[in-house]
Amino acid sequence: MSTGLQKRIEEYMDECRSCTIATASVDGQPAASTVFFKNRGVDIYFNTGSDTQKMHNILANPRVAVVMHAGIAPTRDQDIKGIQYIGQGEILADANVLEAPVAVTARHRAFNSAASGSSVIVKVTPEKIYLVDYSKGFRHRDHIEF
Repeated sequence: MSTGLQKRIEEYMDECRSCTIATASVDGQPAASTVFFKNRGVDIYFNTGSDTQKMHNILANPRVAVVMHAGIAPTRDQDIKGIQYIGQGEILADANVLEAPVAVTARHRAFNSAASGSSVIVKVTPEKIYLVDYSKGFRHRDHIEF
């Protein structure tokens, strides 16, 4: 694994505030949701309602795909940059929520203080991450596997 590439991926992730999480149910029904997230290294953390489709999908089928891009949407092909991420989602047990970044635990506590048990924290651990940068050539992607 290239530590230089991982550092570039982490720096890019730090610029992003939200990402789109794609999940699928056991029978393969896809669902995509945009979430606010925070990364710790290349792991992604977000909170979600305890009754959401993505939470149920992750419990049934932990494989997820994630896309993210920083800034405004590109207007030309060579401006396309972003991350494509394949990983495993996990609903953190209450004893493990403190491993999540403060920005995520604060949102989690706020939701649960309004309605106890209404929120869970999800950790996504990568299997493969692509760093997309079309300024280096059409369809250019560097990747690392874990």
